[in-house]
Amino acid sequence: MVQARWESQGTWQAIMIEKTKGGSINSGDTVYLKAHTGLHIDVAGEGVEARWNDKGGWQAMIIEKKDASGPILPNDIVCFKAHTGKHLDVEDDFVRARWNDCGYWQAMQIQKEIVGAVFSGDSIHLAVHTGNRFEVEGTAVQARWGETGQWQTLTIESYGGGAIFSGDAVFLRAHTGKLVDVQGVEVQARWEERGSWQTFYIERKGGSGAVMPGDTIFLRAHTNKMVEVDGVAVQARWDATGLWQSLVIEKATSRRLSESTMDASALGALLGMAATVLVIGMLVLVLAIKSSRMRHGSEVKDYSYKVQPSQDEDTADIAR
Repeated sequence: MVQARWESQGTWQAIMIEKTKGGSINSGDTVYLKAHTGLHIDVAGEGVEARWNDKGGWQAMIIEKKDASGPILPNDIVCFKAHTGKHLDVEDDFVRARWNDCGYWQAMQIQKEIVGAVFSGDSIHLAVHTGNRFEVEGTAVQARWGETGQWQTLTIESYGGGAIFSGDAVFLRAHTGKLVDVQGVEVQARWEERGSWQTFYIERKGGSGAVMPGDTIFLRAHTNKMVEVDGVAVQARWDATGLWQSLVIEKATSRRLSESTMDASALGALLGMAATVLVIGMLVLVLAIKSSRMRHGSEVKDYSYKVQPSQDEDTADIAR
């Protein structure tokens, strides 16, 4: 079933517009709309669904630029005419094809996915006004250090997936596998369930649009209070959007992990080489000592054959 229930711009909302021979798309072209399931949207009577991977008559749509002609561009307002001659329309949550008009209910805006935005499933850090970052230790959520390590790494998630936009409902999963939650004014990370306590509405300080790395954001909890940092404490006490509530969203990378791995490998190799040199040195020392003792013993033996009798011993021999 094809519906229009949420404002999120996620995977479920992503539609790929395909043209049989490829190339640019112009008003009046026949196109096909592929859903995230890999199936194409089709029209049977007034019903609109996405049931098959075919590009047949039921899936064919004529894209029309509202009140204009020419190439279809991002942010253009368009209508889609089905093989029945009716245009797709939206009433409440339902998408159908009931009338010939290309009016308000039939008007749809083309929005191109933003490259470089923060996407659902991305690993992020949240930097705060003190220069520190959010971190999770056990169930406690605080902002004590400026490091970007495992404790400071959160995974941002949304219902539909895809790029995160201002106004989206999001979830923050800690390295423990638990989602950050708000109970009263306390911010913790205790459970894996996606409930109202775990839901945050992300708001860009710069206004609407896709959330980009480096953006200053606010997180509104289910209590309608904003998450804020006071010292090292993370809480949700007020509805203000001031300095204490300002968070800078950063994309986490695997650079630190790879560098740590390389450093550990290099250290291991260095220690291995040092141990080898130490063993060789000890062997050389043992051999040197043994050789020295052997030489010393040989010299003593040689000298024993060359000892001359004393003068007293010579006199005694002559007297005898």
